Amino acid sequence: MTYRIYGADLSPYLQRVTVQLDYKGLPYEVLLPPGGLHSDEYRAINPIRRIPALQLEDRVLPESEVICEYLEDSHPARPLRPADPEARAQVRLIARITDLYVMGAMTPLFGQLRRSTRDEAVAAPAVAAVLGGLDLLENMVAASFAAGNALSLADCAAAPVMRYAIQYLPMFDADPFAGRPRLEAWWMSVREEPHIAGGLARLEAAWEALRKR
Repeated sequence: MTYRIYGADLSPYLQRVTVQLDYKGLPYEVLLPPGGLHSDEYRAINPIRRIPALQLEDRVLPESEVICEYLEDSHPARPLRPADPEARAQVRLIARITDLYVMGAMTPLFGQLRRSTRDEAVAAPAVAAVLGGLDLLENMVAASFAAGNALSLADCAAAPVMRYAIQYLPMFDADPFAGRPRLEAWWMSVREEPHIAGGLARLEAAWEALRKR
């Protein structure tokens, strides 16, 4: 079976899923939302109109966290969730913090990238919120992998978002690693993991394609 996923390589949420699929050796293809995210055609497929969305036989499953949990339940070999309930909760917590308090907080910054038109009333609190989210991760991640000694769904979620923070926070004179040595040690380690590196390479290629437009 080849999984079909609606998404775009620029999405850290898509890469969260593709890293998992690569790690498990599951074949997949990525499809652009027909007509774009806000088209009626894509809305008929996925009423939430966000990416990624996993096409199943009789339905479409949206939301990256839900997709990742579905894939773990469906393909338990090469697990990316620890067996211990407390450790498993830590994986979910890191992924949740990443989604809500780092990437979610970063979203307002994408409309503020040009200094000439930047509204500091929007940008400054957003930067502070992102840095606060990174502070939370500083107190949670382990040195090699986010939730311990092995790759997990926490790394799949956090690594693409961390790459976004590295890409965009310096545009606002903010250093994502300043005062966060554990987070930096984790990043330096996890970015070398082959499946994570593949997801990050897809992000880099998408940014490069965007720059050439």
